Amino acid sequence: AGQIRFLRASDLMDEGTYWETVLRCSKGMSLARARRTFSIMGRTEDSSDDDLAAFFYPPMQAADIFRLKVDIAFGGMDQRKAHMYMRDVADRNGWNKATCIHTPMLSGLKGKQGGRMDSFDHKMSKSDPSNAIILHDSPKTMRKKLRKAFLDVQDSDSPVYEIIDHIILPQLGSMTVTPKPEFGEPSEWSDIEELTKAVSNGDLHPFDLKMATADSLSEILEPLREYFDSNNQLMNQIMEITG
Repeated sequence: AGQIRFLRASDLMDEGTYWETVLRCSKGMSLARARRTFSIMGRTEDSSDDDLAAFFYPPMQAADIFRLKVDIAFGGMDQRKAHMYMRDVADRNGWNKATCIHTPMLSGLKGKQGGRMDSFDHKMSKSDPSNAIILHDSPKTMRKKLRKAFLDVQDSDSPVYEIIDHIILPQLGSMTVTPKPEFGEPSEWSDIEELTKAVSNGDLHPFDLKMATADSLSEILEPLREYFDSNNQLMNQIMEITG
């Protein structure tokens, strides 16, 4: 057997000591300290005074890490405040503090939609497939999704720019934008700042950039698609589980 073990949340919570740990993670922590973690739920610090359940989340998140004996807690940037809460709890109780590693958050394809950037309520999530790139999406599906993706040519935090900056350029080194022949020649880009400047100046059309983004993502994910195409029983099982 390998070293990976899958554990249901119910298995953890049914242990006799889990809720004791949750209470100990709550002891000595003020409501103000708990509020500072609320960005993990896409909320502002002052938005949950009428929702007691929101205050249970930080100690439960910390308790999960302690009960699982996590050495390295890996998550998106939205997890930072909750993880710092966990480390404060560890200091108070003399418990082992997990090392925390946080990665950038990709925005959903629909953009911020009026949300605050620091609330992370705009992040890409599989719960809304039309707002996210799913790893086994076909090239046609990716083009359809990127065609509709939000792109503010002046905003470097636009989801299309983020995908290029965090995924395509690190993986491929450069990307080629190919407009229709009547609209210009193909161009190759390896610097995100030069690319965004060309789009904002009108040297590159946003539509051409979106299609180049879709094609580059398809190239990166092709090995994964090939694997699941030849092992479709695995994908069928996943779809049965996730619905």
